[in-house]
Amino acid sequence: MSVPWRPLAGMTVIDLTRMLPGGTGTLLLSDLGAEVVKIEQPPGGDATRWLEPRVGTDSSAQHQYMDRGKTAVSLDLKTDAGRAELFDLVRGADALVESFRPGVAARLGIGHDVLAEINPALVYLALSGYGQEGPRASAAGHDLNFVARAGLLGAGRDVPPTLVADVTGGVLAALGLTAGVLAARETGRGAFIDLALADAALVLGGMQIAERLASRRLDVPVATPLDGRSPCYQVYATSDGRHLAVAAVEEKFWQRVVTILGHPEWAARQTDPALVADVAAVVATKPLAQWLLELDLPDTCVSGVLDIDDLPTDPQVRERGSLLEVETAAGPLWQVAPPFHGRENTISSPPRRSLEVPT
Repeated sequence: MSVPWRPLAGMTVIDLTRMLPGGTGTLLLSDLGAEVVKIEQPPGGDATRWLEPRVGTDSSAQHQYMDRGKTAVSLDLKTDAGRAELFDLVRGADALVESFRPGVAARLGIGHDVLAEINPALVYLALSGYGQEGPRASAAGHDLNFVARAGLLGAGRDVPPTLVADVTGGVLAALGLTAGVLAARETGRGAFIDLALADAALVLGGMQIAERLASRRLDVPVATPLDGRSPCYQVYATSDGRHLAVAAVEEKFWQRVVTILGHPEWAARQTDPALVADVAAVVATKPLAQWLLELDLPDTCVSGVLDIDDLPTDPQVRERGSLLEVETAAGPLWQVAPPFHGRENTISSPPRRSLEVPT
C-alpha cells in the first residue's frame, strides 16, 4: 500500500508571513510533512482569506491552496499577551519565517535576538523585498519591481504571467529553512537567514546574467538560441488564434521541425532572426490541433500553448496527478499537487482552524 511522503515530519515551522512568497515556502514544507503554525493578525487574518473567488465564510480559493495543511493561530503581536503566546510557540519550534520590512520585527519585540534567547536552536528567516541592508532595504516592492531590477524584463517587455520572484523566493525560503534546521539539529545552534526577493529574481536569471556580464568583460558575443530572437525558440500563432511553442534548440530537433514544416533548407538558419517571420507565416496556415498532430512528437520539442482551463483534462497532468481535487466548503476544487513524486501524491489537509470573521 502506498503512503504519502512526509520526510519533514517532526519539523515545526512558525509562519509570520503574509501573501505569496512566504506562503509558498511554508506550503512546500507542509506538503513534505512539516507542522506549520501560521500566525494571523486578528480579527480578519491573512488578507488572502478575503480574495475572490470566496470559499465559505472566511476563506478563498487562494487561501485554501496556500495554507493547506497549516494550523492558523490568531495572535495580536502588538500586545504583551500575543507576544507571550508566540514565545511559547517558539520554545517548541525548529524554525520561524517572517516577511516584515526590516526593523519591524525588532520594534514589535519579536526580532531574531529576542527569539534566539528563548530558543538558541531556532532558525529564523527574514523574507523581505530588498533584504535587511542596502539603500533599498526599507523600500516597498512587488514581484514586477524585483524582476525588472534583475534585468529580466528588458525594454518594453510584457508583465510576466505569474509572480516569478515571489514564487522563487518562497522556494528558496523552504530550502534555506530546511538546511538551517538540519544544521541546527547537528550543532544545537540556530541561524539568522536574510533572504531578499530581489536576490531571488537574480537567482532566477543567474545563467543569463553570468553570460551577459562575461560577454561584456571578455568582449565575446553571447551565443544562445534562448534570447527570444531565434526561430527555433519562439511562440507562433496558428490559424485559429491559438499558439504553438517551438523550443527546438538542439540541431537534430530543429531539423525535424523544419522538415515537417516543408522547408528542410531552413535547417542551417536555426538562430537567424530573419527567419522568424517566414516560420510564422507557415505556422499561421493551419489550426493548432493540426500542427499538434504533425509536430507534437517525442523528438521535436514542440507543444501547444495551454490555457489554465485546459489543465484538468490534459493527459500528462492527469496521468501524473499533478492536479488534485480538494474538498472545500464550496465543493471539490482543483489545486496543484505537491511536486514531489515517488509515493502517493496527496495533500496534507485543508487549512485548519478558522479565525473570527471581522464585523
